[in-house]
Amino acid sequence: MAGHRYKERDTLRDPDTGEWDKKELRHRAKSWAAVALAFSVFLVGGIFLATKAIGVWQDFRSKGDYAGSGVADVTVDIPSGASVLKIGSILESADVVKDAKTFQQAASMRPDEAQKLQAGRYKLRTQIPAATALDMLLDPSRSVKIMMQVREGQRMSQELASMAKASGISQDDLASVIDRSSAAELGLPNWAQPPLNATKAEGFLFPDTYQVPNNPTAESVVKVPIAQFNQVASSLDFANKAKATPVKDPWKVLIVASIIEREVYRDEDRPKVARVLYNRLNKGMRLQLDSTVAYAVNKTNTIWTTPEDRQSRSKYNTYRYDGLPPGPISAPAQKALEAALNPAPGDWTYFVPINLDTGETAFTNSKAEHDAAAAKLQAWC
Repeated sequence: MAGHRYKERDTLRDPDTGEWDKKELRHRAKSWAAVALAFSVFLVGGIFLATKAIGVWQDFRSKGDYAGSGVADVTVDIPSGASVLKIGSILESADVVKDAKTFQQAASMRPDEAQKLQAGRYKLRTQIPAATALDMLLDPSRSVKIMMQVREGQRMSQELASMAKASGISQDDLASVIDRSSAAELGLPNWAQPPLNATKAEGFLFPDTYQVPNNPTAESVVKVPIAQFNQVASSLDFANKAKATPVKDPWKVLIVASIIEREVYRDEDRPKVARVLYNRLNKGMRLQLDSTVAYAVNKTNTIWTTPEDRQSRSKYNTYRYDGLPPGPISAPAQKALEAALNPAPGDWTYFVPINLDTGETAFTNSKAEHDAAAAKLQAWC
C-alpha cells in the first residue's frame, strides 16, 4: 500500500486537484466557532464571577470599615488611660471609624505603633478607614493643643475670665467650683487659711501658660494653675523660708508678694519693695498702698486711686487700716515670691515710681525726700 496516496488530511486543499475542500472548510469552521464560543462563555463567566467576588469582599469589608479619605474634619478627645477598644469606641461615636472592633483589629496588626497612642485632642476626619484613623492618631501634626494664659499681677476674676475663654468653661462655673470647694479639695497648701473676707484661691492661680486639660471641667481647669503654684512654692521651700521673714508666716508672705507684683515690675526693685513693706509693718506704720485700695474698689486697669476710693471701708484699704490686707490682691509670679522671701537690706520706708515708662522707682526713709520724688512723678505725668 506504499503507493496509496491517502494520508491524514493536514490541509484545506484537495491533494489531488489543489482546490479548496469546502466540506473540510465547513467542518473546521464549525470547530473554530465552537472553541470561540466556549472561550467567550468562559471569559464572560470569569469576569462575572470576579465582579461578584469583588463585590462580596467590598460588602464584607464595608460592614465594619469605611473606605476613602473621609467626609469632614472633626476634633476628638482621647482621655488618659483609654484602652485601644475604648479609643475605637470614641472614634465610632464621632463617626471617624465605622466599628470600634475594626479599629482594635487594625491596631492589633501594628502593636508596636499602637503602644504609642497617647491621650490628647486630635483633628481627624469622619468616615475614614480604621487604619487611616490609626495613622492620624500617631501623627504629631494632628494633635490639637488649646492653651490658656494666666497673667501675673491680675486678680482672680481676671484670671478666671482668661481661663474661661480658653477652656470653654464659663467664668461663673469656675468661680462656683472655688466657692463650694474646700482649700484641701482645690489642692491649696495646708498653710493657706484665708479669712472669710478674703477670696479663697486669690494668689494661688500661678501665672503661666498652660494646656487646657482634655475633656475639661471647671474643677480640672482651676486645679492646673494651683498645681503649678504648689510646684513653684515647693522648689522655693516657700513655707519654711517664710518663717525666717519679719512676718514669719507663709500666708502673709504671699500677701506681700502679691503687693510687690502690683507695685513694681523691675526685678531689682522687687526686693526693695519687700523691705519697705516689712519696715513699715515693724514700725507700726500703715502701708498706704494704692494697689490694695484699687483691689478694694474693684479697679482692674490701674492702681491709681482717688480720695473717694481711699475712703473705702474695705479691710483691703491700707490707708484706713493697719497691717496687711486680709489676703493677696493679685497672682504673684516667681520673682515676686522670691523677693518677698528675700527682702533687700535697707532702712527704706517709702517708695514711689518716678518714671512709668522705665519703671524707675525712688526709695527713701525720709518723708521729705519721698514727697520730692512724688512731685517728680506728678511732673512726669
